[in-house]
Amino acid sequence: MFKLAPLSAAIVLALAGQVMADDSTSNQSQNGNQNIAEVQQTVAPFAAATQTQTGKGHNHLAVQENSTSTINQTASGSYNAGYGEQLFENGSQITQQAAGSYNDAFASQSVGENNQSLQIQQGSENRSTVWQDTQNGSQVTTTQNGQRNEAFVEQLFGGSNNRANITQDGQDNYATSEHILHNDGYVQIYQQGKQNFAYGDQRDGNGGTINIDQYGTGHSVEVWQDTQTGARATVNQTGQTNEGYIDQSFGKDNVANLYQQGQSNASWSDQFETNNSNTTVSQSGKTNSSFTYQTGDNQSLTVNSKGTGNKVLASNWKGDKMGGQFGKNQTANINQNGTNNSANLTQNGEYQLATLSQKGTGNSMETKQADSYNELYFEQNGSDNSLIADQRGTDNYAYGSSTGSNNSINLDQSGYANQSYTNQLYGSGNSATIKQADSANVAYVTQGGNNNTANVNQSGAYQSATISQMGNGNTATATQR
Repeated sequence: MFKLAPLSAAIVLALAGQVMADDSTSNQSQNGNQNIAEVQQTVAPFAAATQTQTGKGHNHLAVQENSTSTINQTASGSYNAGYGEQLFENGSQITQQAAGSYNDAFASQSVGENNQSLQIQQGSENRSTVWQDTQNGSQVTTTQNGQRNEAFVEQLFGGSNNRANITQDGQDNYATSEHILHNDGYVQIYQQGKQNFAYGDQRDGNGGTINIDQYGTGHSVEVWQDTQTGARATVNQTGQTNEGYIDQSFGKDNVANLYQQGQSNASWSDQFETNNSNTTVSQSGKTNSSFTYQTGDNQSLTVNSKGTGNKVLASNWKGDKMGGQFGKNQTANINQNGTNNSANLTQNGEYQLATLSQKGTGNSMETKQADSYNELYFEQNGSDNSLIADQRGTDNYAYGSSTGSNNSINLDQSGYANQSYTNQLYGSGNSATIKQADSANVAYVTQGGNNNTANVNQSGAYQSATISQMGNGNTATATQR
């Protein structure tokens, strides 16, 4: 691909460029091959440069300084190169358009506010680069249609409220956007087709947002928001064999969202040494998998999902139900294998532990833990089984399983050192309700068969209750005060 280097372009400009002052307008139009057009406009209250080239191997360059300006560059053909630069300007705009292949566009805007850069390329093997440094409230928009195109947006050296938008349609395209030392930066990347790659980087800043959407097959995403405060990253992938990765390490108050629809998708999310950070992983399709890792006051959330339509809801702002990990030293392990299983997890306080497993279809879990040192272990095998568990207090322990269909367990523990063991061994329509308060109570419930009902209510201390039901339609109630 032919490229116009800014330094060599500046040398040529010194020899043959147009230099203007006051309000100025420059229009240049060329047809043929290997033509060169340059213009320089400095210290003009308003400046406008328009360059149009048709053919092959053209170069066009426009430089503007200390003004409110516009640059419009259009190229049709192949192997054309365009360079636009605006320095010390506010409210200025660079627009570069190219149709064909192997075209190269470079836009540079340094030290200013509310500037805009727009690049539109149609064809293949095109390259788009935008450099904005030391900007506030500026925006970049890049659109490419075709294959093997590359888009680079660099918004560096500080700044705030800058935006980058990249849209690519085709295959084997590459898009990257970086915000370094930024406040409230925003990155949006949209790709459609196959085998596309997107990279978003917002490090060492505050309030950054990255949204990446991919539709098709074989896409990859990397998002880095290290050492951020109040950052958000959202990755949406629809199709198959897509991969998504989010890293939000060494920060606080960050949010990571991964949404995948299709089959053979994979996602990873790392939140290492972070505080008050949340992760949501949602996958639907076949043979999907996800892994989420959180630390920061020793938080840990691990999710493994295989099957179709499985959901893990562990966020306090996104999803069908609210959830998340709050406090410190929390640990959660969730495993799903099947279809349309749902797990909703909320942990408050400190040193909570939850290990949940779902196998089958339409199983649901809704778990809450508060205060400290509570433990919950539960497994579902079958279809349409439900668990509602609420643990409050200290050192409470619950273990249970449901095998079969349409079985339900409702557990409520409060107080200190209570223990519950609930097992639904087989059958359907079984129901168990366990409520424990005060301290050191123990409850055992075992059910096998159909439509059995068990109720345990313990509100004293050091009490023990055992219910065993085998058969159909049995009812048992144990009340201890």
